[in-house]
Amino acid sequence: MNKIAKQRLSENLKQSVKYLTLVFNDFFILALIFLFGALMFWYAQSMKTMPANLWFYKPLVGFIMWLPLLTGKLVTLIKKADMQFLFTQDEQMDDYLKPMFQYSLVLPYILIILLAGILFPFATIKAGINGYSYLVLVLSMLSIKATELEIAKRNLYFGRRINVTVQNISALILAVIATYLPILILAVVVVLNICLTPNFQPVFGKKMNVKTVFDWRYAVESEKARKDRVYAIFSMFTDVEEKQVTIRRRKYLDFLLPKSLAKENPNSFLYRRSLLRNPDYLNLLVRMTFFAILVSWLVQDWRWALGLSALVVFLTVYQLMPLATEFDSNIMYRVYPIQRGGRGKDLIKAINTALLLQWLLISIFWLIVLPINLHLAEAIVVLLVFVLLVTIVYLPQKVKHLDQRR
Repeated sequence: MNKIAKQRLSENLKQSVKYLTLVFNDFFILALIFLFGALMFWYAQSMKTMPANLWFYKPLVGFIMWLPLLTGKLVTLIKKADMQFLFTQDEQMDDYLKPMFQYSLVLPYILIILLAGILFPFATIKAGINGYSYLVLVLSMLSIKATELEIAKRNLYFGRRINVTVQNISALILAVIATYLPILILAVVVVLNICLTPNFQPVFGKKMNVKTVFDWRYAVESEKARKDRVYAIFSMFTDVEEKQVTIRRRKYLDFLLPKSLAKENPNSFLYRRSLLRNPDYLNLLVRMTFFAILVSWLVQDWRWALGLSALVVFLTVYQLMPLATEFDSNIMYRVYPIQRGGRGKDLIKAINTALLLQWLLISIFWLIVLPINLHLAEAIVVLLVFVLLVTIVYLPQKVKHLDQRR
């Protein structure tokens, strides 16, 4: 079982490296460098003017150090087929999960140590935590993460389970208390880790600590949910072959849909709902809008913000064009008596609605972070005109070209 685990971890690492190479391309790394540099500059300037020893500084340090604990869920790489082929290996699952447990610690440990280094000046100078106590605080965070993963591993067996929300809230409380009593919290977490070891018989009772029957169905569902979250992050930057698209309703976006379907034709109905419910298109729209907002904040100049945002709008339209062929391979779309002659206009209306929403969000953010003057108002109007020109001039030609190829 240990050999199977190492083989799967090796394959998973290769897959992750492949997608991380695509995600962290030259352009994205350059954007991260600018973003990190801007944050560090703001951090250094704020440290000069920030008052010291305010009452909420220590709880704030605990909260920030708690954030990396939300990452790095237990990696099991258990597949659906294991329910049949490894069903008799319950007693060997502990050997299988040991390398998985160690692999799952890598990312959160790196984030905790990295964040601890960044937060060190604020914690020691402004929050009044001495260096030794801060070191113990960091060790406490590392121990808490190990405890969370140990609990997650034990939850894979039949018996009493500890809810993830309860774990997160408990970890937050411990993180805040650790800023005041770091040695006490570290001792408590270490004792808890010892109590959770398989060979220990503590006061909690046998049911809580001795588990031998592995819950395969729960393990498969948990791993599927974890991989879906990872693939969702990768799919925001590149195409993920392994990702299964799940179409679902998002009630908070219903205000973008017409209240009455009497005046809406089938093509408009399908395009609008596909745009709002298909995560590929919705994530693309969210990603491009966020990128335009991020770039505008970094450049802090209305000219650059206008030019780069216009480029982002055009790239958004270009990447949304596969929506035109979304239903071509759907047999039900071809069987039903749907008029397909004017669906290009319906597609343009759906994309136009998305672009106007993108323009609105970018404009609101400009009003928040950029100096409000006549030039900014002109930039907002020019961006709106650009959006309208794209939908009036570029989109019809593109849709006509796609219709000719079909």
